[in-house]
Amino acid sequence: MNIKSEEDKIKDIKSRFQQMQDERNKFLPRWKEAEQYVSPSTLDWSNLDSLPDNPVRFSSAPCNYLNTLTSGLVGYSVSPNIVWYKLGLEDHKLTNRYRVKDWLEDVEDVMNAEFSRSALYKQGAKFVQNAGVYGHGVMFIGEDLANNKLHFATMKTNEIFLDTDTKGNIDTVFRHYTMTLRNCVDFFGLDSLHEDYKEDYKHVEKWNNKIELLFAVFPREGFNYEMKDSKNKPYAAIYVDLKNSKIINESGFDELPYAIFEWENIPGFAYSESPSNGAMAEIKTLNIAEKTRLRIAQTSAEPPLIVSAGIRNLNLVPKARNYIESPTDRIEPIRTGENYPITLDVVQSIKDNVKDFFHVDFFLMLQQKQGKMTATEVMELQGEKAAVLSNLIVNLNDALQKIIQRSFNLLMRAGKLPPVPQSLRGLGASMKIDFIGPLSQAQKKYHAMGGIAQSMQLSSAIMQ
Repeated sequence: MNIKSEEDKIKDIKSRFQQMQDERNKFLPRWKEAEQYVSPSTLDWSNLDSLPDNPVRFSSAPCNYLNTLTSGLVGYSVSPNIVWYKLGLEDHKLTNRYRVKDWLEDVEDVMNAEFSRSALYKQGAKFVQNAGVYGHGVMFIGEDLANNKLHFATMKTNEIFLDTDTKGNIDTVFRHYTMTLRNCVDFFGLDSLHEDYKEDYKHVEKWNNKIELLFAVFPREGFNYEMKDSKNKPYAAIYVDLKNSKIINESGFDELPYAIFEWENIPGFAYSESPSNGAMAEIKTLNIAEKTRLRIAQTSAEPPLIVSAGIRNLNLVPKARNYIESPTDRIEPIRTGENYPITLDVVQSIKDNVKDFFHVDFFLMLQQKQGKMTATEVMELQGEKAAVLSNLIVNLNDALQKIIQRSFNLLMRAGKLPPVPQSLRGLGASMKIDFIGPLSQAQKKYHAMGGIAQSMQLSSAIMQ
């Protein structure tokens, strides 16, 4: 097997990184627009350590709609307050074997405890929100060895670069970020760093100096299943000190350590469409309308004036008195534009169009329903809305499945899960994940009720 030198590895990684940068740059304009009009916060795409000022907006409604969408998806799909998944086996018959059902329940208990004491639920909201703004959210799933628990971290979108395999599945994630010298020493060890940094570490005032890093995770070429060392795993994991072109650490992963929530994948690309981009035309129109309404309101309250040339030192504060010397002198407001036809109804119509992209009505359905509805009617309405969200639910569940699978594998390798029952060993059984959160359930119930209704209609027709 051809073993590359460190110099060749760095050269290949930097070349791949440049290609991935060029590909991501195609999407930057639309991401910056989404930040400008929708996102609660903005990122600096040229300086990783900078925090830009919040953009000027004339409507906060799109940001509120995004927050409603995020809260709804998280609350109805992955929340510590609900049972949102169940573990099973692809071959359902195997679950009837001795102690298999008990084992699956015990595994769920361990995993739920890990999820609760780790940061999954805290990080989940940002994971979903990023997908709502940029089209994709990226979460790292690893081990916090110091605290003996799982580690979940949603990545900043400006740090992440993605690439796909020949089937369009994301299999490569590069993270370009900075870390303080002190944290680099804690994470990698002083001996792993460049000589310049070892010298800097002797001076406490330099501990917060930033080091520019590239963390490259990609499928390893020439992977050998018989070798068990950390540098021979299916996925390579290489930390590069970009300034000094030095590999700080090289290891690997048994599976891709990231879960990617793709909102609506764009064929042929590693990146996706977002509701923010989809609604951008309406969002811009809303901002123009609100800006114009504000200008009209200000003009009405403080109109421009016609003032005779002889009048000076005009005082326009409340109850002020202005004296004129001639009966022909005048002070008159110029009335213009106050009846411009941008009414609340027009603005509300634009807002309703924007809300549709963020599915706000679905997540606020019970609060917004008109009149009284029976439980069956509510269930049908929820199911109809959930059916419309079918692709979104599938994509979200796909991301959650990767989180569960990766967590299961980490806990199993760490010996934290109950041992596999003897009745399952050697059978090559595959795990099945069934999502049972309210969002998935509403969709399933709708299709089930639709099937029953169709059967009843067919039976009625036959009897006639």
